[in-house]
Amino acid sequence: MQEKQRQVYDLLEITNRQFNEFNALYHAAAQRCGLSDAAFWTLYALVTSCEPLTQNRIAMDWGIPKQTLNSAVTAMVKKGLVELCPGKGAHSGKLVTLTDEGRALAERTVGPVIAAEQQAMTRQGLAEVEQNCRLTQRYLECLRQEFETIAR
Repeated sequence: MQEKQRQVYDLLEITNRQFNEFNALYHAAAQRCGLSDAAFWTLYALVTSCEPLTQNRIAMDWGIPKQTLNSAVTAMVKKGLVELCPGKGAHSGKLVTLTDEGRALAERTVGPVIAAEQQAMTRQGLAEVEQNCRLTQRYLECLRQEFETIAR
C-alpha cells in the first residue's frame, strides 16, 4: 500500500472513531437522563435555539429522521413536556415549545451537558474550537458533495 493511501486510511479511521465516540458520549448522556436520543436532542435544540422551532426544522438541523422526531415529540406532548402551537404562515408547521415541566426537565438533563461542553470549550480555548468547527464544516461539505456523486 502506498504511503499516501495509508495516511488517508489512518485519518479516515481516526476521524470516524472520533465521530462515533462523540455519538457514544451523547447517547450515554441521554440514557443517564432517561431520554431517547431524539428526545434529548429535541430538548437540547429547544434550550439552545434563539428562535421558535418546528419539528421539521429540528429534524433537518439535527439530522434526526422525521418519523423518529415525530414519535419523540408525540411522547413528550403526552408527558406534558412540550406543546405544539400553530406557527405563523400557512406552511410553517407547528412550533414545538417547552412547558414549565419540560423546561425543568431540560435544566436537569440538558443543562449539565451544556455546562460540561462550555467547560471543555473553555479548557481547549475558543479560538481552537472555532477553528475546529470551520475545518469540520469544510470537511462535511466536501464529504456531502462526494457522497452525492456516489448516490447517482
